[in-house]
Amino acid sequence: MNEFQFAGAKWWKCDFHTHTPASPDFKNKTMTPEDWLKAFMEKEIDCVAITDHNNGEWIDILQQELKNIEFRKEKWYRPLSLFPGVEISANGNVHILAIFGSDKDKSHIDGLISTIGYQGTKDDNAVTSKSLTDVIDIIADKDGIPIPAHVDDKKRGLFKLDDLTLNGILRKENIYAIELYDNKYKIPQLYENKKDKWTEIRGSDTHSCKDPKFGTFTWIKMDEPSIEGLRLALQDGDVSVNRNMNDDPNKLPPYFIEKLEISNAKYIGRVETLECDFSPFLNAIIGGRGTGKSTLLEFIRFVMRRDKDLRSPHVPETLEKDSQKYFTSEENDSLLLTDTKISLLYWKNNIYYRLNWYRKEGYPSLEQKKDNGTWGPVQGDIRSMFPAYIYSQKQIFELARNPRALINIIDEAPGVKAENIHTQIRKLNNQYKQIENRQKELDEKIDQNERLHGQFSDLARQIEYIEKSDHKEVMQKYRLRQQQLNEIGILEDKWEETLQQLLEIREQIMPAAFNLELFSENKDILTDLKRTNDKWLAIQNTLKEIGKEAESIVKKWQAEKSAASWMQEIESDIARYEQLRSELEHEGIDPEKYHLLLTQQKSIQKELDLIDEYQILKQTLETEKQEVFDKIRENRNTLTEKRQEFLISVLQDNQFVGIKVLPFGEEWSEIENEIRSILQCQDRFDRDFERLKEIYQRDDGRNIEKLKDAVKDIRNENTAAKDNRFATHLKGLPQESISDFLMWFPRDNLEVTYGYNRQRIQKGSPGQKTAALLAFILSYGDEPLLLDQPEDDLDNALIYDLIVRQLRETKSKRQVIVVTHNANIVVNGDAEMVLP
Repeated sequence: MNEFQFAGAKWWKCDFHTHTPASPDFKNKTMTPEDWLKAFMEKEIDCVAITDHNNGEWIDILQQELKNIEFRKEKWYRPLSLFPGVEISANGNVHILAIFGSDKDKSHIDGLISTIGYQGTKDDNAVTSKSLTDVIDIIADKDGIPIPAHVDDKKRGLFKLDDLTLNGILRKENIYAIELYDNKYKIPQLYENKKDKWTEIRGSDTHSCKDPKFGTFTWIKMDEPSIEGLRLALQDGDVSVNRNMNDDPNKLPPYFIEKLEISNAKYIGRVETLECDFSPFLNAIIGGRGTGKSTLLEFIRFVMRRDKDLRSPHVPETLEKDSQKYFTSEENDSLLLTDTKISLLYWKNNIYYRLNWYRKEGYPSLEQKKDNGTWGPVQGDIRSMFPAYIYSQKQIFELARNPRALINIIDEAPGVKAENIHTQIRKLNNQYKQIENRQKELDEKIDQNERLHGQFSDLARQIEYIEKSDHKEVMQKYRLRQQQLNEIGILEDKWEETLQQLLEIREQIMPAAFNLELFSENKDILTDLKRTNDKWLAIQNTLKEIGKEAESIVKKWQAEKSAASWMQEIESDIARYEQLRSELEHEGIDPEKYHLLLTQQKSIQKELDLIDEYQILKQTLETEKQEVFDKIRENRNTLTEKRQEFLISVLQDNQFVGIKVLPFGEEWSEIENEIRSILQCQDRFDRDFERLKEIYQRDDGRNIEKLKDAVKDIRNENTAAKDNRFATHLKGLPQESISDFLMWFPRDNLEVTYGYNRQRIQKGSPGQKTAALLAFILSYGDEPLLLDQPEDDLDNALIYDLIVRQLRETKSKRQVIVVTHNANIVVNGDAEMVLP
């Protein structure tokens, strides 16, 4: 079994049919008891029935040797439960296994052999003097379990008997199981007609530990190995017996609650800490009404910080109030006192965590178990780190009444991951608004087009007036000469700066001197140093000459410039302008205005050119905005598809409940509330909303688009509003509100049906509504599922047909903790752990 020792019933590997060297046909007669036991331990078998042919000689030997091995603490030791037994050759040569509790020994088997009248030797040639039916009764009377061995064996199996004899055996009430090997064996029709068929088990029946069949076992579910556990499991049948050796029914779910500890609460844990151990599979908290069963679930909800789940807008306030009454802040009413401590041990992916709640401060809210067994604090959000679903009967009933709340549960499923899609939609919404803001900026610039054209025309008229005069050439020539002089001045400044740099370098470079006496003994070094130093002296002299030449160039330029004919032309043109300026000023005209007008005209022309670019960019942004909107709609459609795909995968084989997604299927009343909220007009403009309702309910596949167009047309005055104040209101809204409306889509709705005739849940009784939603809740997920009295409002037929059957299927995949006062759930649901 799984190495993790969890509470409650588990599955054990049981070999019901084994032989030792005490059987005459055992192949290795020299095998020791230790080797025999070690062989089963190495195969990880948990329970072994010792069933030698017609004797129990090795029973005491093996029981004693098992104690010796455990005492010696052999490294290969693992727990093994031995069940004394025998394989009896009954009258008619039909083999029967007789299995007894571990308190029995060889003498008990010897007494059985004597009572059934077996007079032969240990081999299987002799048979009992008692009839087969008598042998079965005697085994049962001696507190044993009779099991017909290898019933498909044509020589020694039960099914070889004729119909008359077999019919008598089939009526025996003290047979619970048969040993069957060949699944393709043709079962006698007489047995097929039997109403309550026996449980089929498998043992190894090997006569050598090297036999390929050695290690064959049957999974048996028990709290601990015992004869009563075996008996009950065989009576329960398939719910407690599993012949599939490739299956591991002890495989743990990825998450489960292992223990709840409560100390110093108002009514719980006062004398000593209350500890509730849970199985990773199905747990039932039982008791009469008012015994505090539901309170335990509320404690779990509280320490897991799931009380926030009751604050959802889709959960009625009464449910939150019902929960708060347990943990009110008023000390006299609260179940929590100043020194209350609640801890929850949670298993998550092979790691142990302890979730804590203390009223006192200074204690860690979350701890992790270390390899050395100690606990250390860790950081993390408990609610998001440790998944669990906790439902009261009232919650389930409210879910049935409000499919919108059910969608929230669907959206949390891993196959849907709605939050990822919602996040993407929010990003796209922001992107859409950013594009609109850029468009708004462009519109403000484009709106300047008419003003700029007017300014441009006015400047053109002024420029034209000036240019019509005869002075245009003089002014233009003056402008050119001023630009030429300015450029010459910049160039002269650069020449002067270069000259100064050369002169500074010339002054900074001095002849290099060195101590000649240091090298008097080695003339070669001295010669090389002088030669190299002379070269640097030559460079210094060259720089001096270059400096002189540079000074000469500057001086010569100044002299030549003054006498140059082009300079005289420049000075002449400037003089003509000065003369003209004097004359114009005398007449009240500013010639400088001409240049300013030209500059202004050029600037405005640039702005007009940019407006043309803005027009093109605006069209590009409009295309981008449409693409973003298409992505928003695509994501919304994807969310609908994922919801439907998830429901199909979960409920495709469910005969009791069906759930279908209705895309954008909200009722108009909800849609109207949403639109009014977005457009900020609650309780007004009823006539206009009546018209919007008519437009929307003409479902032609474009009703959502037409609804949005209708609002846009009223705002843009393309369509008259029923109430003019509605149009005024829309025009006064910020663009962001209009954008929110254009990106809005109605929410999906659900159509929930139940029963074999698939009736709509709205027509069902409270019990039928609850049953349908329970069927869904139990159908998916691997998180711990906690249910508080789910059977309320259900009749016994629904409890068995729905809850019990689905609990059996669900508990192998996830932990279930159910609070109940209905024995049907506990017994027929085959709970692994019952907490009274």
